[in-house]
Parts: sequence; structure tokens; C-alpha cells
Amino acid sequence: MDESPVSVKVYKYRWIVLLIFCLYSAINFLQFLQYSIISNITAKYYDVDDTLVDLTGLMFMISFIIFCLPINFLIEKYNLRITAIVSSGLTTVGNLIKLLSASPDRFYVVLIGQFMCAVGQIFILSIPSKLASTWFGPGEVSTACAIAILGTQIGVAIGCVFPSNLVRNSDNIDDIGDDFFTLVIIDAAVTTAIFLLVLFFFRAKPPTPPSQSQINIVETDKPSIFQILKTMVKNKDYLLILLAFGSCNGMYSSFGIMINGIYLNYFPGYEVEVGIICAMAVIAGGCIGSVVFGYILDRWHRFKLTSFLIIIASGVAYLFVVLSMEENSQLATYFTIPIFGFFIASTLLVGFEFATEILYPIPAAAACSVLNTFIYIFSLIYTLVFGALFDAIGYLGTHAIIFVLLTSGSFVIYFISPTLKRRAANAIN
Repeated sequence: MDESPVSVKVYKYRWIVLLIFCLYSAINFLQFLQYSIISNITAKYYDVDDTLVDLTGLMFMISFIIFCLPINFLIEKYNLRITAIVSSGLTTVGNLIKLLSASPDRFYVVLIGQFMCAVGQIFILSIPSKLASTWFGPGEVSTACAIAILGTQIGVAIGCVFPSNLVRNSDNIDDIGDDFFTLVIIDAAVTTAIFLLVLFFFRAKPPTPPSQSQINIVETDKPSIFQILKTMVKNKDYLLILLAFGSCNGMYSSFGIMINGIYLNYFPGYEVEVGIICAMAVIAGGCIGSVVFGYILDRWHRFKLTSFLIIIASGVAYLFVVLSMEENSQLATYFTIPIFGFFIASTLLVGFEFATEILYPIPAAAACSVLNTFIYIFSLIYTLVFGALFDAIGYLGTHAIIFVLLTSGSFVIYFISPTLKRRAANAIN
């Protein structure tokens, strides 16, 4: 009873699909820190508390935690093209709504627009590993996933630099309002153009699967969401990944939301520099670091060792960040914060790929969705707790607690089995 083998093939169009994903994910992630990176200016213009300004970023986390499971069900039920159109469309609607927000009494409009973008981001966050597995061969999936994540991080980087350079900290409220209006017009125009690109050129899948592991998934009946969750709960290694990478990357997201207040505490009046340094950190980690570590995983497949070293390196780099700020060396922060970003931002890619390997043949989108949920739960908790600790015990004591929590993730990695199920499936044929 010999079955005819199904051929595998990779298509050049995979790079077009990946590029389009990078573009529409970048414009969505641009919204994430757009208001909190200039929190002092936003609070002044809209006459709201800093906590409400932080909500413009925290909303992305809260929305993901609430809607992750139902949206993941939709992602598995429908194909990548439908997912891309919906997520890009929600981002476009959110930015069109924010065209009405450039008035001091309309902060609620900002929150409505951010909410639409936040829901669109839930789809995007679950796609990188799924897109990589669907379109790319076994020797390039980690690199492709890294490039997909690169798109999201470029968006975050632009969201750090763009508002801080465009929206001036003026004493004239009308000038700030004009700058905010320019900001939302540019966002809406670019988002609409990218949505049309998705609509006309994004494809769901290649005609032929690119790997044996993908053939196995296509030929296997899809498990229900409850079966998936049951498998996850029973998998000790996956639970440890949720703990280690959820905590580590959640801390990174929390740091991004709070960086304006932290940096200005040490260097008052340097709002523009905060945006530039944050962008450098995101580019160093989310762009350069993710691609570097994606290549390392594709080349050597040492997921456990890479995870351990990258988290330890993040902790060491954070010590230098704290030292540079405590010594009031602003020049040093241009180096220490990007180096910290190089390591800690790359944990997102490593976590995604490690989770996908551990849980195979569970769909990659499901594995990454639950990991993202834990990242945002940790980030939400850390943002609230660290904000309170900065006020209660001061900055140095809080930095010490952050360092201990950050490095503890590396010891959790020690107990994870290095078994790579997806790689084993590809090695069969």
C-alpha cells in the first residue's frame, strides 16, 4: 500500500507575501507607542492623567488578553488572506477614526481608534510563524519568521521616532493640536494605501506545500480549540516557555511603555532623544537581532542553548542600562539601551519558534497566540507594579527587582526538553 508522495516546492512569490505582511504589520505597530512615547505632551494637550496616556498602549495588551482565543479560532478557520484583510482593515478604520481626535476634548476618540488598531493587532501577532511555515521551506522558516517580526518592530521604531519629532512640546495648545492632526493624517493615508496592497496582492497559501511538516498539517484533521488547549496544558515544556518568554518579553513591552517617564526622570527635557534611543533599541533587537538569531536557529537548531544565553545577555545588558542612567551618562544610553534591545527584543522570535517546535503539529498560530497572551499579561502586570514601585521605593530599587525577574527566566529554560518535533517531521523525508 504505497502512497504517492506529495512533492514540496517553494515559490518566489513567498517574498512578496512576506513583504506585504511586514508593511501592514509595521503600520499597525506604529500605533502601539505613538502616544505614550510622548506621554508628557499627550497629557498636556488632552489634559488627562499619565495613566490614561499609558492606556493607549496598554489597550493593545488588554484587547489581546480578552480576544485572543476567539480570534485565534477565526485565524484557524479562515486562511491567511482573510486574516490579513481583516487585520489591515481594522487598522485602517482605527486610523480613519483618529482623524477626528485632534481636539483637546476628544481623548476618547483616540482611545476608540487605538482599540480598533489593537483588535487588528491580535490577528497580526499570531501570523509570523504560521506565515513562515505556510510559505517557506524547512531551512528558512526561522529566518522568515524573524523577517515577519522585523516588520512589526520597524513599526514600533517608527512609532518611537515619528511622534517625538513631529509633535512639538509647545506652550501653545493649538500648535500641538496642529501637529497631532498632521500625525493622524499621515497615518490614515499610509494605512489606506497598504490596505489596498493587501487586498489586491496578498495570497493565502502556495499551490504546493513548501515542507513535509506542512504537508502533515494539511493532511491532518484540524483539532478543536479545546483539544489544542488541552494539549498545551499537558505539555510541561510549553508551559515553561510561556513562563520564561512571557515574563522576559512582557518586561520588554512594559519597558517600552514606561521609557518616557524613566528616561525623563534622569534626563529632563529630552523627549526627542527618548524616541531616537527607543527606535535604535527596537531596530537593534526587533530588526537586526531577530534576523541574526533567526539565522542561528536555522543554521544550528540549538533552541534551548540560544534561549538560555539570550535571556542571560538581556539581564547583563540591563545592568549597563541602569548604570549609564544612574551615572547620568546620556551618551552611554545611546549604546546601552540599543544593546539591551538587541537581546531582549529578539526573545520574541526565539520564543515563537521554540513554542512552534515544541507543540508541533499544533498550529503555529495557536502556539504563538497563547504565548502572546502571556506576554501581554506579564506586561500589563509589570507596567502597573513597576510604576507603583518607582514611586514607592525609588528607581534604583525597582531596577534591581527588574534585573532579578529578568534573569530568572534563564533558569526556567534549563528545565525545558530540547526535543524539536517540527524539525524531526521535516527530517523524515
